[in-house]
Amino acid sequence: MKILLMCAAGMSTSLLVVRMEKYAKETGINDIVIKAEPVDDLDKNVEDFDVFLLGPQVKYKEKWVKEIVEEKHKKYACIPPQVYGLVDGKKTLELALELFK
Repeated sequence: MKILLMCAAGMSTSLLVVRMEKYAKETGINDIVIKAEPVDDLDKNVEDFDVFLLGPQVKYKEKWVKEIVEEKHKKYACIPPQVYGLVDGKKTLELALELFK
């Protein structure tokens, strides 16, 4: 499974990626790739990922993201602000796993 976190510049989610990877490793999930990229690069990344998570700071782009992702029959969600603010890797990974089912 490949997860793409999307934010304004791809930098603010890097700590969240690290925490998600740590939680995945702790729970024995090894076949996972998690990356953070700017939301504006979605066109370049949509083919390479299975699940897309949108950071709260770019929620205003949700309609555009939805169109692109759903056209490829893939899933996305917005990361809740409280989960993002706490840099909660566990809850963010759980959100992604739910979408992938």
